[in-house]
Amino acid sequence: MAANKAVRVAIAGARGKTGSVVAAALRHAPGLDVVGRLVRTNSNLDTGEYADFAELATTQKPDVLIDFTVYPASKTLALQALSLGIRPVIGTSGYTLADVEELREACSRLKIGAVYAPNFSIGAILTMQFAKIAAPFFTHADIVETHHAGKKDAPSGTAIATARIISQAGRMRCEPSETVRVEGARGAEVDGVGIHSIRMPGVIASQEVIFANDDETLVIRHTTSTRTAFVSGVIKAAHAAARLDHFVEGLGEFAE
Repeated sequence: MAANKAVRVAIAGARGKTGSVVAAALRHAPGLDVVGRLVRTNSNLDTGEYADFAELATTQKPDVLIDFTVYPASKTLALQALSLGIRPVIGTSGYTLADVEELREACSRLKIGAVYAPNFSIGAILTMQFAKIAAPFFTHADIVETHHAGKKDAPSGTAIATARIISQAGRMRCEPSETVRVEGARGAEVDGVGIHSIRMPGVIASQEVIFANDDETLVIRHTTSTRTAFVSGVIKAAHAAARLDHFVEGLGEFAE
């Protein structure tokens, strides 16, 4: 597409907690033109809303689909978008490694790009980068992640991604307890990194990464106060996705 042409964007999950915030913000984003909003209801559709993605795609011909729906419907929608030549930017949580690889393979086969990001917050991206830098200097790492009570998956995609980044950059040990009095007391483990998930009302998102060795402890903490924190990352991803010909996981290369 021409460099000076506005990117035509559709938003799936446009009435959801995050999707509605993103949809409102993108109406004023330079270089982006919101051409349709995909919602789950067939009744009381507002102007610009669609309940059927194929109809939205045929009528409005978006370049990019921003997805804040629910898993596993999100993956079906992303694969459908790719088959129609529309590049998905996926912010839905719950994807497995196998799901991500399926999307990667589809992008390679169709020679079209997509972005899958467990978190669009710039602070969350920096947290992952800082954790990657710190990992080689420590022997143990645990993650404590807190989200709102309505979040469907645990651990969060951000926590899992952070744990994998840490394990790839360092050699972590997760020491077992000799006696576990209550099942799950030590949390989950991903590649040697402990993960503890908290779900409660009055919270959006928070992640604390705790590194330790025999001599010292380092804590990296990030808190999302409003869902508007995701907007700048979504805008960067939407602009980048419009010209992508391959699958991108995370926002690291767009964060500059």
